[in-house]
Amino acid sequence: MAAHELRTPLTVLLGSSQIMLTDPEVLKNPLHEQMLGGIYNGAKRLQEIVNSMLDMAKIDSRMLQLYMEPLSVAQLIEETRERFTTILKKRSLKLTITLPTLPQIEGDANELEKVFYHLISNAVKYTPDGGSITISGHEAKKGQSRLPTEGIEIIVSDTGIGIDPEFHELVFTKFYHTGEVALHSSGKTKFKGGGAGLGLAIAKGIVEAHGGHLWVESPGYNEETCPGSQFHVLLPLRTPTQQKQSEEAA
Repeated sequence: MAAHELRTPLTVLLGSSQIMLTDPEVLKNPLHEQMLGGIYNGAKRLQEIVNSMLDMAKIDSRMLQLYMEPLSVAQLIEETRERFTTILKKRSLKLTITLPTLPQIEGDANELEKVFYHLISNAVKYTPDGGSITISGHEAKKGQSRLPTEGIEIIVSDTGIGIDPEFHELVFTKFYHTGEVALHSSGKTKFKGGGAGLGLAIAKGIVEAHGGHLWVESPGYNEETCPGSQFHVLLPLRTPTQQKQSEEAA
């Protein structure tokens, strides 16, 4: 209810500030333009937090509705990468996608895009400037993975500060932050930037709603040696419900 109530005034703030930023009179004054830009960016960030709250609420209440369709995860990741072009350039981060030809899966494109957005965002946040992020993957054969059926596995690796093994499960809980929160910077895409602590929890909820698994592997946490982390996304070609329906039809 709180998230829904916040949406209306946020829409007004975003719309009004965006229109004013195109006003010639405003653009004549650099200070006014800067202040309005701050209002717009702040409202946009708050809108993202509200949307994350709504996503988390749907997952917690098991009300997340998936609209399944055949889709290419590789194409979805390429489209998601475009959202990070500016920040990757600004922080001299290299994002490499090395995916083989993978079979299509049945999934909700909008929801799965959120998964890879949050995973890339997390990698950006905890990788120092000049580091690298790699997205790789392979087919997951039946009986050779955590899935009872065939699927695909996507791995988002980074050269970041890593995660202590004792926190590998905790990072997927709501509102969890690594390290000392007071020492984090305020920008969500800055190194160790702050945030609501919902991204990984949302990603895990969406993956599990698809009948898949999401986990992290990292040798440990070290800001000097940067051991890095690898987030694994395992998705079935079809959800268990769809698989059962297909077998019954056959």
